[in-house]
Amino acid sequence: MSVIPAADTSPAAWRVVFACFVSAVFAWGFGFYAHGIYLVELQRAHGWSTGFISSVVTAHYVLGAFLLPRIAEAIGRFGPRTVFLAGLSITTSALLLLPSVTEPWQLVALYIVMAPGWNATSVAPIAATVGQWFDRKRGLALNLALSGATVAGLAVTPVLLAAIPALGFATAERLLVLIGIVIAAGTVALLVRRGPLSPKATTVRPKHLAPLRQWHFWSISAPFAFVLLSQVGFLTHLVPLVSARAESGGPPVDPALAVGINAAMALVGRLVLGLVIDRLEPRRASAICFLVQVGAIAVLATAHAPLLVYGACAVYGLSVGNNITLSPMIVQREYTLDQFPAIVALSTAVVQTLYAFGPGLLGILRDASGGYGLPLVVCMGLNLAAAVLILTGARRRPVMTGTSDR
Repeated sequence: MSVIPAADTSPAAWRVVFACFVSAVFAWGFGFYAHGIYLVELQRAHGWSTGFISSVVTAHYVLGAFLLPRIAEAIGRFGPRTVFLAGLSITTSALLLLPSVTEPWQLVALYIVMAPGWNATSVAPIAATVGQWFDRKRGLALNLALSGATVAGLAVTPVLLAAIPALGFATAERLLVLIGIVIAAGTVALLVRRGPLSPKATTVRPKHLAPLRQWHFWSISAPFAFVLLSQVGFLTHLVPLVSARAESGGPPVDPALAVGINAAMALVGRLVLGLVIDRLEPRRASAICFLVQVGAIAVLATAHAPLLVYGACAVYGLSVGNNITLSPMIVQREYTLDQFPAIVALSTAVVQTLYAFGPGLLGILRDASGGYGLPLVVCMGLNLAAAVLILTGARRRPVMTGTSDR
């Protein structure tokens, strides 16, 4: 039987990584980080409550999670380029209509439409697409592709915030979305195609949910669900958390600087780990990342000195991006190549369903306790539980004839 050649050093493979990076900038820039901007502008225009808009965003993530197994099937059947372009088009259509909503039901409808668009351009399809081109260097390739998510927080959000006062929300949002879709869709159309490690369409079709009955699957999905529940909630509340330091009588801390440091270090951490992740055991690396965040949160829970706060934000940021990348790396090590797309999609669906509730959970705990002490303790507890769980259930994937496996 012929052996499928690995394409880890192919120029075409790295062009695919670049296209995934550009797609990630668009997806996270307008479909993740910008939700807070949309919330503020919709409140200003219509007076809708924070609870209502936040609930719509949560429902959007939960609905998208249920669609993820179908995204994996679509990649196997139609190819990654078609799926990415469809997702980018769907997201763009909804975003161009967003400034025109005047009724709550219209907002709900648009976020329902955006759900498949977000999930066709984010973690699972990027991991599946990179997996068609890389085996030995998959960790580095995934880190580079998903660095677009971090760049989105550093680039898209500040530009949108700067453009709104000058152009107005509707014009600024539509103009930037149009610029973004031309760049992202053009790059994907030119550079993305099936790779030599692409499984047959029949091998990625999720005919049943058997992995949900297997402890090995949960030993990967549950830890990352706990950590991202903590992480998404923590990052959503980072600005009010840092601002509360000055309100309690401590020295002033600049929330924008704290967030910027966190985002910049997330990019640094992702790139540094990407250089060595293919030589590390990813479960142990994941446990270390989870515990690093525990230490950073513990400092933030008690620190008032600005340097300590900024330092804790920097340390926390080192793990932020890696907590997205490490889960597919574990799946790669412990499942066969033809199982990879479907398992990543199902695991991402589980994780996304849980982390959608992170911002609301921490908000409820903050309101109930009168401060951020209890929410931070819960975040640390979730990370500690994740560190214990991730070290269980490890196994090597079986070697398959006809693949480029090591």
